[in-house]
Amino acid sequence: MNRRRALSLYVGAGAAAVARPVLAQNSTAVRIGCPASGEATAGSFYAQDQGFFAKRGLTASISTGISNAAALGSAMLAGDIDIAIADVVVLVIAHDKGIPFVLLAPGELHSSTVPTFAIAVRDPAMRLGKDFNGKTMATGTTKGIGYLATSAWIDNNGGDSKSVQWREIPLPVEPLALQRGQIDGICAPDPFISDAVAGGAYLVLLDKKPIAPTVLQGAWFSTRDWVAENRGAAKAFAESIREANRWANENPQPAAEILSKYTKMSLPLIQGMKMKGQYQERLDLPTIQPLIDGSSKYGLISKSFPARDMVANL
Repeated sequence: MNRRRALSLYVGAGAAAVARPVLAQNSTAVRIGCPASGEATAGSFYAQDQGFFAKRGLTASISTGISNAAALGSAMLAGDIDIAIADVVVLVIAHDKGIPFVLLAPGELHSSTVPTFAIAVRDPAMRLGKDFNGKTMATGTTKGIGYLATSAWIDNNGGDSKSVQWREIPLPVEPLALQRGQIDGICAPDPFISDAVAGGAYLVLLDKKPIAPTVLQGAWFSTRDWVAENRGAAKAFAESIREANRWANENPQPAAEILSKYTKMSLPLIQGMKMKGQYQERLDLPTIQPLIDGSSKYGLISKSFPARDMVANL
């Protein structure tokens, strides 16, 4: 698929220009799009700060100014960035549309025991799936993992997700909208869930009959063409992220300090987050397939497909 056609298929914001880095001697420049929004997107920060990119011959330029997956994908298709991170369900939908993105490395895992996102509600009586019938929920996108996981949880726990009204609200605004009574609940990652709970909301974990016990929340991706033309750099990037993920799992305090440095969030805020996830150290297809199958079931894609079809051959 040519770049212009792919760009026209990709829904959302337009491409944003990203400065090209100066290429260091005997290294390969890689332009990375990474929102500075929290733990879920922090793998490249750890890899940069700990020298994991540099030791594999990569000169990484990280742009934090693009705030959502649609804009990141558009920027990539326009040739302004090489690699980015996004919600896996967003990438599943892109694959279904024929957009040539492929997964390079994993981000955070969401599980019943170590969740990376959750629901916050105004009414403490909203505890079971049936309690959400007819309610108004908000999420950053109704074409993402939060919407899918919440809908499946509602249905699996006695409710009817079709009766739920969904609104797309930017994540930073959701806690205030909840506090003002404009919505009944939100599904979000941290720091937004912790912010909502601090404002008086009640936490609901998706731990009973979830869409799957463990799913991959986010993944690093590029285009098939870029990987084909830069296979060595793509492999070096994937290895760097896997090392960064392993390091972050083993070093939570230094990882929090690096996250604070890159995101400008205070260290106490990061340390107080309720949804502190675990990073996956390799792309594990069984953590991706339930999201593909669920996306088909809930009408986000035309049909299911094998998870391996989304993964780059490195």
